[in-house]
Amino acid sequence: MRIGQLAKACDCSVETVRYYEQIGLLSKPARADNGYRMYSDEHRKWLQFVRRSRHLGLPQDEVRVLVGIAHDDSSACEDVQLLLSGHLARVGQKMRELRQLERALMRLHSKCEGGKSGICPAIEALLQ
Repeated sequence: MRIGQLAKACDCSVETVRYYEQIGLLSKPARADNGYRMYSDEHRKWLQFVRRSRHLGLPQDEVRVLVGIAHDDSSACEDVQLLLSGHLARVGQKMRELRQLERALMRLHSKCEGGKSGICPAIEALLQ
């Protein structure tokens, strides 16, 4: 399949396919006589692997590690578990930070009275 077909099959842009190929997360395809890249179903499978990993929020470097583990027949599931444990810890920390942000915004929001006279108490709180 050509690059546009691969991109469509994986619901991404052609630029994304080229980028992942350029940085080595997707192997280089064979070229047809006319110079077009010709991607296989194996490319589609690995592009989906990379995209799913990125959608889970894994940083690019960790996706690269996962790709390496997946290609290594001698790799252990514990390597994946260790990588995912680290990511889970970071996600948990982000969630705690977002809950703190939510509480701060709720406190600020509760200061607003909805009136139109004078300066808004939320603005006053932000100015202090």
